[in-house]
Amino acid sequence: MSRKTRQSVLRAKLDDMVTGIREQIASGQLNDGDFLPSELELAERYEISKHSVRKGLDLLVEQGYVLKVPRIGNKANRPEQKPAAVLRLGYYPSMWRQAALPELVKLYRQRHPDIGVELIPIPFKFDDLHLMQHYLDSGMIDVAMFNQLSFGELQESGKLKELLEPLEPSEELYPFLLPAFREEGLLHALPFVFSPVVLGYNKDHFAEYDLPEPDSSWTWSDLQRVAAEIGRENKRVGFYYHALSDNRWPIFLLQSGEPLSAGDAGHVDFSGSGVREAIRMSRDVLNDQGLTSLLSQSDGEAEELFRNGKITMIMTTYFGLNLFTDAPFRFDIAPLPALRTNYTLNLVVGLAVSAKSAHKEEAKQLVRELTSLDYQSLIRRRTLSIPALKKAAERGADPEHPALACEPSRFMLYREIIRSFRLHSDLQLSGEALKRMRSELKLYWAGVTDLDVCCSGLEDALAVRPIG
Repeated sequence: MSRKTRQSVLRAKLDDMVTGIREQIASGQLNDGDFLPSELELAERYEISKHSVRKGLDLLVEQGYVLKVPRIGNKANRPEQKPAAVLRLGYYPSMWRQAALPELVKLYRQRHPDIGVELIPIPFKFDDLHLMQHYLDSGMIDVAMFNQLSFGELQESGKLKELLEPLEPSEELYPFLLPAFREEGLLHALPFVFSPVVLGYNKDHFAEYDLPEPDSSWTWSDLQRVAAEIGRENKRVGFYYHALSDNRWPIFLLQSGEPLSAGDAGHVDFSGSGVREAIRMSRDVLNDQGLTSLLSQSDGEAEELFRNGKITMIMTTYFGLNLFTDAPFRFDIAPLPALRTNYTLNLVVGLAVSAKSAHKEEAKQLVRELTSLDYQSLIRRRTLSIPALKKAAERGADPEHPALACEPSRFMLYREIIRSFRLHSDLQLSGEALKRMRSELKLYWAGVTDLDVCCSGLEDALAVRPIG
């Protein structure tokens, strides 16, 4: 066993001792004045040295849970209840599972018993940012969870500096994540977890049809051909994604290879061959899905279809992989097929501190710890999400922290495709502009308009309000 591994094991055992004794005293199992077991007994019980036992007891003395009686022993002491700071963390409900949030908070409480953490689920979407703004503006939360879409909309509202504190980034975070939460050189949220959009696929289905698995050479035409072969017998759908997701359809525009920039008249021009090809492909892929496009109302519902074996390939994320951990089949991932470029969206979730928090320093400490090695490593061990801290994400082969049994063989794929990562902001479109585009594209996808009418409608929709 390596020295690093031994230290980690000893630290975990010491944490168990300290937490166990503290909980026994707090719960009344050990009453005020009761003597603790001897240092030798504690060392044998927790399989640590007497030196480590003394370090743990010193910590409990410092926290007020133990009184040392010279030459006699250590007595339990229930400290007087002091008004503790309670930090309210507004979080995405999906992160409960996708980032092992309960375990992270449990670890924080163990290490900071004088600070409470209250988890407040905020089930808002990109279209409902006003709810998070209300929580921040009224001082109802101290720490807020943001994805880059919602952060961008907060920027557009002009209230970013008013509602969020600037933070200092850790040098150990992946640097390519920082632009998602930066404005005018200041960072207003620390990256917490992230995921590129990738192609997930059912390995058993590919084996059943004796088909080669997807790889980085695939184009959308290749995907259409394979999906059609799989769906020929009408037993299952070859490829699927939730069409209206703002984390999915913009990828086709990113892959057009043409920027959506305003022309001489100040309007966005959709006459370029690359943009038109991308819009056409977004419809062709949906048409191949047929009526199955109606089967989901969210990315989560689409991923549930995949988990149930109804579809063979899906446009998904590492976050979504957490829904497949109990799937009764083997699954893996590949890069998304390419059009004129191989770009994909990188979805970043960050943690921000409310500028109106009554406990700003404690809130900043919580954010720093949740993005530090111990906590980020816990995410890596317990989930299939990618931690924002590079050292935790790339832990490699570690006998102390083996991979989850369901981890796909290509899990480290994200490291090979980092150059393809793009943010929604790379489209140079405001959140409101994206909504108007989605409304126009829905008509085209449904066959109500043709490509020329769609592109004209998109130009008119984006002329209503300036970009970005």
